[in-house]
Amino acid sequence: MKFIKKEEFKDSNWSAGVTTEVFIYPEGASVGEKNFDFRISTATCKDKESVYTPYTGFYRYITPIDNVMDIESDGNKFKLNPFEVLFFDGDHSTKSSGDVRDFNLIYKKGREAKMFSLNINNFEFKADKRAVIFNYDSELKIGGKDFEKFSAIYLEEEKIKIEGKGRIIICEF
Repeated sequence: MKFIKKEEFKDSNWSAGVTTEVFIYPEGASVGEKNFDFRISTATCKDKESVYTPYTGFYRYITPIDNVMDIESDGNKFKLNPFEVLFFDGDHSTKSSGDVRDFNLIYKKGREAKMFSLNINNFEFKADKRAVIFNYDSELKIGGKDFEKFSAIYLEEEKIKIEGKGRIIICEF
C-alpha cells in the first residue's frame, strides 16, 4: 500500500479550470502524449459550459464530488448528483455545465477498469489486481495512520481495512 498525498498530485490548467492528476499508469506515462493505460484525476470546472478533451481510444468514468453536474455525451443528457458515477466513451463529444469539482478515471480500450463510490463505516477492501481509493473529505484511518482528506492510496493485490465513516471513490484496474 502506498499513500498518495495531495502534495504529490500534479496540477495543470485546462480550458475550463484546473486538472489535478492523482495517479497515472504506467509510471512515467504522460496525459499529453496519451500513452497511459489508466489515469485518475480530479478537475475544477468554472466555465458556464466545459467542452471535454477528446480521448479517442479510451473509456471514461466521471463523478461530481462537490456539486451537481449537468453532462452531455454523444447527445445523451445526464444530471449527476455528487458521487453518482457516469461511464462514457472517450470518442464521444462530451460537455458539461456547473461550477463543480469532478473525479475521473480514463482508461485505454482493451483494458479493464471500473470506478464506483461508496458510503463506508469501517470498511474492508481487497484489491484483486490494482486499485486507487480516493478520500475527498472524510475522517478516515488505515492501520492507525490518517487517510488524509483529498488524498489517495494505491494497492496491488492486497487487503486493507479503512477505519471511520465517510465517502470514498474506488478505481479498480
